[in-house]
Formats: sequence, C-alpha cells, structure tokens
Amino acid sequence: MSTVLAGVRPDDTERQVAARLAGGLVALGADPLVVLAAGRDRLSYRHPLPTTGPIGAVAMVVVCARRQGLIANVTRWIRFTPATAEEEDVQRRLFEVEHAFFAATRPGAVLSDVFAAGTAAYAEQGFAADEWTRHHQGGPTGYNGRDPRAGASADGLVVSHQAFAWNPNVPGAKVEDTVLVGNGDPEVLSVAADWPTLTVSGLARPLVREQ
Repeated sequence: MSTVLAGVRPDDTERQVAARLAGGLVALGADPLVVLAAGRDRLSYRHPLPTTGPIGAVAMVVVCARRQGLIANVTRWIRFTPATAEEEDVQRRLFEVEHAFFAATRPGAVLSDVFAAGTAAYAEQGFAADEWTRHHQGGPTGYNGRDPRAGASADGLVVSHQAFAWNPNVPGAKVEDTVLVGNGDPEVLSVAADWPTLTVSGLARPLVREQ
C-alpha cells in the first residue's frame, strides 16, 4: 500500500487505484480478497466499492489480503491538501477509541467484553454512542477476514499469538491494522516504516499521509 499509494494523483479514479493495489498484492504472493477505495466525494461510505469517480483531494483505501493462511486487514488515507483542525481532532479521538479495543484485547478476555469496552469508547470520546452500529468493528482475523466478527454475543476467548484487526470508524475517518496479541500491548504487523505515524499509548498508529 505504501508503494502504490505514493504514486496516486488526485485525477486517478478509485478503480485505477484499486487495480494497482490488487496487482501489487498479487506480485507479492498475496490474494486480494477485498480492495476498497473512496475518493473525496464518497468518504461517508464505510465500505466503498471502487467506482470510476476521481480520488480528488482526500482518499481512503482498504485491503484484506491473504498470504500463507493469514488475512491481513489494512486501511490507509492519503490527502493532497492540509487537514483542518477539526479533521485532526476527529482522527485523534478515533485513535483513542481504537486504543480502548487494544487495551481490552488480552489473553483470556471474552470477545464480547472486548467489544463492549471498545464500543463504549465512542461516547467517551465525544462521538455518537451508537456510532459503532453503522459498520462492523472488526475482531480476530485468520482464515476469514474476521474469524469471527466481534459482537455483543461473541463468546470466544482471546488467546496469545492470535491476530486481530479492529475497525473503528466514524464519518470521514477510519483506522485499521492487523496486530498480534501478546501479554502486553499488541504488536502491530502492518505499519510500514515509510508511513507517517503517531505514537498513541506506545503504539505507532498511521496518520493520513500528505502527498
């Protein structure tokens, strides 16, 4: 994603960007199971199937790619104009929602309890209390993109060395990476060294990259 998105320009279409991402994943030996893209005019869509519309000033892209059995799930944002103070504030608060999911994802925890801790953070961070109902929030990842998708009735236990991809999102902002659970903070598997990050509670989290 870092390599492909570095070459994206505002007049590229969503489908062109998705095609390049899919081709890049195949070249690496990964199967592109989901490739999403939303340009400036479609950032309100939480699961944006690519269209012929242009990327424009800001874009969100998502991939779910399988290699050697593991499906990695990643969301990244790029922009060609500076972010507003309001946009930066939304992103900062969304990182705190994600941290609530991470903090609760510990070996032995019941998945429904982790889900409850993460979803409760929306209201704590000033978002609508029911914001989590508008798109799935992620969960364990493995042979399926979410294995299973987390929810209030998910009764499985978190285990050590289990892969997770939480997916907190609000209108115009979303964060998603694949992590590996340990006894402390999870290990982030999918943040590239050349992508700008912000350290949030000890973890490097991806910023919107200005191009």
